[in-house]
Amino acid sequence: MTTTSMSQHQFAEKYFKRNFFLGVANGILFNFAWAFTSGSTVLPLFISKLTSSSILVGLASTLEAVGWTLPQMAVAAVTLHHKNQMPLYIKMAILRAIAFSLLAILVLFSKTVNPSYLLITFFFLFSIYAFGGGVSGVSFMEVVGKTVRPNRRGSFFGMRMFFGGGLAALAGILIERILRVYDFPKNFGVLFLIAAVIIILALLSFSLVKEPLLKERPQKRKFKENLLLGLEILKKDRNLRMLLWTRIAIGSYVLGLPFYIIFAKKFLFIPTSIAGLFLSVQMVGYLSSNILWGRLSNNKSNRLVLLLSAICSAIPPFLLLLNILTKIPIYGYGAIFFFLGATMSGMDMGYTNYLLETAPEEKRPIYVGFLNTIVGPTIFLSAVGGLIIQVSSFAVLYSLVFLVSIVSIFFSLSLTETKESLR
Repeated sequence: MTTTSMSQHQFAEKYFKRNFFLGVANGILFNFAWAFTSGSTVLPLFISKLTSSSILVGLASTLEAVGWTLPQMAVAAVTLHHKNQMPLYIKMAILRAIAFSLLAILVLFSKTVNPSYLLITFFFLFSIYAFGGGVSGVSFMEVVGKTVRPNRRGSFFGMRMFFGGGLAALAGILIERILRVYDFPKNFGVLFLIAAVIIILALLSFSLVKEPLLKERPQKRKFKENLLLGLEILKKDRNLRMLLWTRIAIGSYVLGLPFYIIFAKKFLFIPTSIAGLFLSVQMVGYLSSNILWGRLSNNKSNRLVLLLSAICSAIPPFLLLLNILTKIPIYGYGAIFFFLGATMSGMDMGYTNYLLETAPEEKRPIYVGFLNTIVGPTIFLSAVGGLIIQVSSFAVLYSLVFLVSIVSIFFSLSLTETKESLR
């Protein structure tokens, strides 16, 4: 039986187990690979070896997230009317694999360290990789929306994060050893090469998903039309506006994300290699909290997931401010990374599932693309955080981060409780 002779629902059910497994494998591998390019530990240290600019450290640390969100509205205008989304995903997968592999090879074999050369190379190739992810992001979310039942999405994203986070936590031990044993830039080249291999496997995994075709093509609209439609939806839908504000407020934790490790190196005098151990702690937080987020998403509500992740986001800046006032033990400082991991996994799962839960199927690409495009520029907040440090201090930066995290709690409380009919 072909996709044209089967309904979309029948096709999705027939290949549900296969697609679920491949989608989970994709997420596990990406979370594993992420450990070797962590924006809170590995990348800040790599960029700080090449430049003293806190702004560039902040920008590099969130470049992947910027690339994921910014292009999505424009891409939705191009792909919304397509019956299937996988061809675009596969094309971007090839481009991303090539870009990241080249980055790893160039860093690994840079015998003569030229900081400017390495810095330019990194930003160029990593930008291709990151924005390629954004171009394929709408396609990815649309395929997930078609192939994963609403009452299994908590498990779907939970398993991706749980097992991937477990591997990432173990990777922290390996990262610590590689950073300690090899000299710069070979140590980071080895990390990037390992990440490249895992990323290729992750992209291959999702490329094998069987996507049900839509019976009818959605109406084709230009980018401007989609933008106006998105603005109209946002104007009429108060709950969507509150979801947007909640996501922006919780996501503002990135203001200080790259500088926790820089603060520890500068004021606590920790060696570079301990970044691997802090990463393991972050992954333990990501992993352990993910069990809770998945259960709450499936059985309770995604609003509750967002509320609890907002609370978690307030703890890291509080602990750093406490460390400025009175020195806390190194394990107390390490708790910062535990709650960063919990914030990341809770925000990602709660926001994604709440959005998929509330977006009408026929307008899902518009909802996803529009909101992610609006959220996108907030990722540059890490660069803003670097600027704040350069003109003021760590205390000023993390006081601001703490204040915004408190605001995010109130925003999440204002969201409407929703339930899918399939729950």
